Amino acid sequence: MLANFLDLPGELRNRIYELCLLHKEPLALWTGFNQRHELSPGLLRANKTLHHEAISLFYAQNRFDFTIATPKRIALFLQTIGRKNAGYIQHLYVDFPKFCYQEPGDVTVSDDSISIFSSIQGSCANLSTLTAFADSTLTIEFTLNGLDNPESISKVLKLVDTLFRAISPLLKRIIVGVYNNDPSNFITGMENRGWTIKATRVQFSL
Repeated sequence: MLANFLDLPGELRNRIYELCLLHKEPLALWTGFNQRHELSPGLLRANKTLHHEAISLFYAQNRFDFTIATPKRIALFLQTIGRKNAGYIQHLYVDFPKFCYQEPGDVTVSDDSISIFSSIQGSCANLSTLTAFADSTLTIEFTLNGLDNPESISKVLKLVDTLFRAISPLLKRIIVGVYNNDPSNFITGMENRGWTIKATRVQFSL
């Protein structure tokens, strides 16, 4: 039976792999991973040849949702799948970096956010699209304005942009999901960085 499957044209085998291994929604790894009921990952363990043919498709064409995950869980996941498989990943969802607001009028990226992006940078060298979900941009801007530093917004956006672009030289698109479409200097600053802004009042999806 297996030999007959391998005799099928490559295009047909790839279509079967797509039906068994790809999910139209992001794979939410830390929310029960209910997508397992709709996927057939056992196919990857059926045979070395099948595994070799299908594994890159699974990681490259699915979108992986790292939101709400702790730095430790993300690092463990990337370590578990191995550098080769992590290198296939092209599309990631993450939380927008968190900040530490300091006095007088200073701001830095939180240690947890730095840890998360460091893990991704060290593993996902071929990432092409990064989607980050931000809290209310108006709340962020209000807090930054309260630091009494006129350059705080620009500084934060520069720090975040550096984190994003350090992940992979192949990163082509940065998307930021915001939970309101109110105009703000923070959103304008993100657009000026070349990021794509997607506004919604419900859970964000592509």
